[in-house]
Amino acid sequence: MDRNLARKLIEIENIPTLPAIMNRLLDAVEDADTSADDLTAILERDMAISARVLRLANSAFYGLRHRVDTIRRAVVVVGFQAVRMLALATSVFDALSRHRQFAFEPEEFWMHSLGTAKAAQLLARRIPGKESPESCFTAGLLLNIGKYCMALALKEQYTEYVKLAEKNSRRLCDIELEAIHTTHAEAGQWLAEKWRLPEMFAVVLANHVRARHYHGEFQRENSIMALSNEITREAGFGSAGDFAPPVLDPTAFGLDIPQEWVEAVRQETSDYAEEARAFLEILKRPE
Repeated sequence: MDRNLARKLIEIENIPTLPAIMNRLLDAVEDADTSADDLTAILERDMAISARVLRLANSAFYGLRHRVDTIRRAVVVVGFQAVRMLALATSVFDALSRHRQFAFEPEEFWMHSLGTAKAAQLLARRIPGKESPESCFTAGLLLNIGKYCMALALKEQYTEYVKLAEKNSRRLCDIELEAIHTTHAEAGQWLAEKWRLPEMFAVVLANHVRARHYHGEFQRENSIMALSNEITREAGFGSAGDFAPPVLDPTAFGLDIPQEWVEAVRQETSDYAEEARAFLEILKRPE
């Protein structure tokens, strides 16, 4: 990462660590001996997060087949992974959205993030792999957090990068690379590692801008994230600063899937716009 950017990221006032409950959840789910009761007990220590997790899980946007009315039922019916991912989404949203930046309109930025999350969830359901659709949903939601951090760190300078990308119909990462020799992908990886997020998150945040060149352990997930980001732009689902024409050819991201799947996911993602705004309202309200 560019040293000047790294220094400015470190100097951002009050970039918080994730709440203690989130660190306990991340550790607990990795422990093979953790039971549903153990996970429930951890979540019930923070009723604000627990209540929001239940509301998010039951939302039309998230798309559960069964309504859950208690955290324990959510853990048992929905699964450890899904509950952990919703708690993580809530914690990260809180950590970032309390900070004001001027490069992106917040509502549009988070709507784009939600669109990417939904497209990633839908694609992951069609393409078998190591990581669950729930993990892909949250990874999609966090995919562009490096941009948010760079906007906080570089202030007016980064706002000019976004304007330049729009003026010249380019990808924001290409403008970043030319201007400061690093991209939001490195900033996102830095934050994922700072917060001790699961390895898959750090990998896709670091590599989604070069999906066709990444061939590591999480290649399938990385390709899904990169394509989901493009599907969301084509669907007109919010905006996160990229203005080059969307690329919807799955082979461009190393995915050997029918083009019809891409169109189907694009249409389904578009159909979720109203539900996404309701989901965002739940994220915004801690009560």
